[in-house]
Amino acid sequence: MARIENNIEEIIKGMTYFEKKQLPYMQMLTANNIAFDALDSVKAEIRGKLNIKKQAVPSSFRIKKATKARPYAELFVDEFSWQYRALIHHFKGGNRERKGLEKAMIHQGFMYKHEILTPPPGVTIRPQVYVQIMSQIKLNFKAGYNANETKQSRKRKGANKTNARFFVITGKSKSPLAPGIYARMPGHDKPVCLLRIAEKPEYKKQFDLNDVLVKVITRRGNDHFSKAYNLAMWTSK
Repeated sequence: MARIENNIEEIIKGMTYFEKKQLPYMQMLTANNIAFDALDSVKAEIRGKLNIKKQAVPSSFRIKKATKARPYAELFVDEFSWQYRALIHHFKGGNRERKGLEKAMIHQGFMYKHEILTPPPGVTIRPQVYVQIMSQIKLNFKAGYNANETKQSRKRKGANKTNARFFVITGKSKSPLAPGIYARMPGHDKPVCLLRIAEKPEYKKQFDLNDVLVKVITRRGNDHFSKAYNLAMWTSK
């Protein structure tokens, strides 16, 4: 989260009494204008620096607008959202939180805690495929819940030769295949790797909200305050 405040002490000194009376309104407008300007800049940086196709990620930032009584705005991402988990390591660097399939693989002993799953270059996996993977590899065991595929359920679903069949190669497997999740698919003589088991990544810090705010204020802060001033004077007449 980043806080956006005004720093206009020098301008305030030269204001008339009437202008100072309108100051809380000007501060509110300025802070909010800077906040939305910074929001556009953050979205542009995320789209430019990260290979993220989901529009929901750069659009996950929210603004708590300034008021006359609270003359600052806040730019943030909900810490309980999946978008926060997808972005936080790009803001702080280092390791990242494990996802649902990764946690299940670790729990079942297919992966170590320091490992992650990552698709090979050019591979895109649809959400429903993750569900099928967990069902076939039997990773869905929870108290009172079992959505794993059995021979009987496979027959009921009418499984046929067109369906992909998934399997895991672990680091302990005696296989020429590298560790990962593979699929036997019609039209392919060899198994296709969908997700590789890899060492944990060490992400570099790529974003700093405060840096973005400083740039916005330095480049366009005076313009935002001038617009707020003109609007405050015009609406007070």
